[in-house]
Amino acid sequence: MALLERDAALRSAADYLTAAAKGNGRLVFVGGEAGVGKTSFVDRVVVDAGSAVRVANGACDGSTTPAPLGPLREMLPALPGGVWPEGADRADVFLRLSEALGRPGTTHLLVIEDAHWADDATLDLLRHLARRVHRLRALVVVTFRTEEAVGSHALRILFGDVAGASGVRRIDLSPLTPDGVRALVVEAVTPADGSPPEADALYRATGGNPFFVTEVLAAGAGSLPRSVREAVLSRMARLSDPAREVVDLVALAGPRCEVALVEELEPDLAGALDEALEHGVVLLTGNTVVFRHELARLTVLDEVPAIRRRSWHRRILAWLDAHGADPARMAHHAEAAGQDDAAREHALAAAERAASLGSHREAVEQYQRALRHSTDVPDPALADLHGHLAYELYVTGRITEAIESQQSALAVWTELGDTEGVGDAQRRMSRLTWFQGDNARAQEYAVLAYATLEGTGTTAEAMAASNRSQLAMLAYDLAATRTWVRRALGLVDGRDDVAAEEVRVHALNNLGTMEADSGDKEEGWRLLEESLRRSQAADLHEHAARAFTNMGAQAVNMHDHVRAGAHLSVGLRYCLDRDLDAWVLYMRGQLALGQLEQGNTAPAGAAADAVLRHPRTAKVSRIIPLMVLARARARSGSDDHAAALTEALDLAYGTGEAQRIGPVGSAAAEIAWVEGHPRAAERAALRAWAVVERVTSPWTRGQVATWLPDADARKVADSLAPPYRAEALRRWDEASELWDALGSRYAAALARARSGTREGLTEAAVLFDELGDDAAAARARTLARSQGWSAPRGRRATTKAHPLGLTRREAEVAGLLAEGLSNAAIAEQLVLSPRTVEHHVAAVMAKLDVGSRHSVRDALAGA
Repeated sequence: MALLERDAALRSAADYLTAAAKGNGRLVFVGGEAGVGKTSFVDRVVVDAGSAVRVANGACDGSTTPAPLGPLREMLPALPGGVWPEGADRADVFLRLSEALGRPGTTHLLVIEDAHWADDATLDLLRHLARRVHRLRALVVVTFRTEEAVGSHALRILFGDVAGASGVRRIDLSPLTPDGVRALVVEAVTPADGSPPEADALYRATGGNPFFVTEVLAAGAGSLPRSVREAVLSRMARLSDPAREVVDLVALAGPRCEVALVEELEPDLAGALDEALEHGVVLLTGNTVVFRHELARLTVLDEVPAIRRRSWHRRILAWLDAHGADPARMAHHAEAAGQDDAAREHALAAAERAASLGSHREAVEQYQRALRHSTDVPDPALADLHGHLAYELYVTGRITEAIESQQSALAVWTELGDTEGVGDAQRRMSRLTWFQGDNARAQEYAVLAYATLEGTGTTAEAMAASNRSQLAMLAYDLAATRTWVRRALGLVDGRDDVAAEEVRVHALNNLGTMEADSGDKEEGWRLLEESLRRSQAADLHEHAARAFTNMGAQAVNMHDHVRAGAHLSVGLRYCLDRDLDAWVLYMRGQLALGQLEQGNTAPAGAAADAVLRHPRTAKVSRIIPLMVLARARARSGSDDHAAALTEALDLAYGTGEAQRIGPVGSAAAEIAWVEGHPRAAERAALRAWAVVERVTSPWTRGQVATWLPDADARKVADSLAPPYRAEALRRWDEASELWDALGSRYAAALARARSGTREGLTEAAVLFDELGDDAAAARARTLARSQGWSAPRGRRATTKAHPLGLTRREAEVAGLLAEGLSNAAIAEQLVLSPRTVEHHVAAVMAKLDVGSRHSVRDALAGA
């Protein structure tokens, strides 16, 4: 059949390939409903590319729990050598691939089909390529079903992650129009046993879906079948019995069936495979047999009798085992064959392999499969299995399920009377309940764990002590943090195994975070950096993620935006490459807060909203994004901030932690001020201060103390960070200058507004306008008018109407950035100070959601 109504999409693909040949690669998502012709479109792109382009094909498998990086494994024979050397970890493989695709002389066309079935590692590969493809000589084409990538689907989350990447594009393939269906009917060769159905009726029945249309036409029915299922089965009915039997075997084997499998399992039927190929029921691709569409395979699969299906799964499993196949594929066939021991064995191997590659969702599925087939395993093995599953659920953000699985492990260890197993499970329960925002239960489990393990001298006891130090750090208790860290480190002194090193990096992280915030700051940062270095050296992913997170969060809290951006951006890449979703979401919340503090209100609100929409955002990770969203909406004049603020307050006070209550209490006070309720602002501050006053952190104390009544604020001024101290003493000009020096533009404007002077309110209104904070600007004008002063004119309509939300000055800076000018050159041309230009550049990049200066041009071009 002809490839109809795809000319525009093919021209786009050709243009992208031309750009790729010049070193300006593209990653193109090709979407459409099942049967719309994505594979046919990609096949034409490959043909049109010609022999000068090096093509590599891979596909995601939807019939089983997918093997990590399955598509990349399929591509390896067509890729340059050395991409995946023996023993290389995933991050190294990704870097090797991008380096190979960037070499001059060869243009690559990489095709990854059915990404809606992609494993976590493959999704991370796409994230990696999306951030770099604009510098590579490669066109990466990724097909997916639009009806699958909806809601909380991992692929949809990926779309959001790479939306700002300059090299990412999307092509959506629509069903055929009535004219397109009519053209297919005209082209179809009328079979001897009847004429094709009438075109308009065929269009109405199929909705223009090319697969449905071609199946109906290929079935050769004189009248229109009632469904595509009937069309597929009608086509199958034209085959001989041996051919139908071999097609059944191919369907059972999976989306791709090796020819050798058919030849060895059913040598008498191998010849019948030619008949199925001749009729186009299946296709031959290299040494594998595939169906023209997965819908057809599933239709055939449903018709295979149950007993025959079970028998063939058993034979397929034996063949795969003899040929050293992927354990994930063998686990699927073992389960379908009803072989419990084999299913458990292969599932455990597949889970361990997936976890080592960072494909934690696949690890969850395989551990769950192993659990389904573990009715007769010894109790210790069952407890271990529950524990492994709980950990994988934890790192993928499925905290409620992780708690249930960890409780099952705890119950088994308790029944066995295994002290170390019980204590370690209790310690893990402490961590999980903290993620749920239940600090009281977290503390209870922490106390129980240490009591259970105390005196054993094991690394489990040491980790239980370090867990106590972590909770003390989270409560801003410097003395207790130091005490528990000394105890934990003493228990592993002189040991050099991995378990001991895990205790060390965990404890150093806890102490470093507390010292940096409330104790010896230089020593604190040194300890955090040591914890990070040792975590990375020992490949302790979770602990490296904690180090990046705590360093970034501390910097955000201190308004050290350069340090915060560096740690969070590098940490985010680290965690994305390793599927550490719990920390990815937490760090994105902190990045959103950092943007907000710098005055990038709209991008901050959008970033916070994206975290909140993620289906696996834990309660503790929702607090900061909720607070950011409420502040952003209130500042800009949106009236839908109340629900976000209420939830943030409920969650923050539910934890009892000052580091949650301080920011949210401050947000409630700020929002009350913007809305013109100064007494409500004081009440919100007094409520938060009842918790925050007990901590020594000068930044956490400061953000609340500044909203206290004048006399109360002055009393505690000496215990606050410099900008907050100036605010507490009501030295507003000094405070504004300090905030300006830190790059916290909204805080600088707010200090001017809170001065209540004519000059301060006038300057604040202008600054709020520049930031796009319409409600804050309106509040400043209202205060000015209440004193009988004239207020400056509001934000220009041209600024509000800018498609990317840039102010006039930001638009000028963006245009010069797009021309390649340096900050110094921009400052000279616009007659601005270099520091002012630096702030404008940061604002432009945040609003355009780009990670580099050279990406500004692409973002402006796409507006």
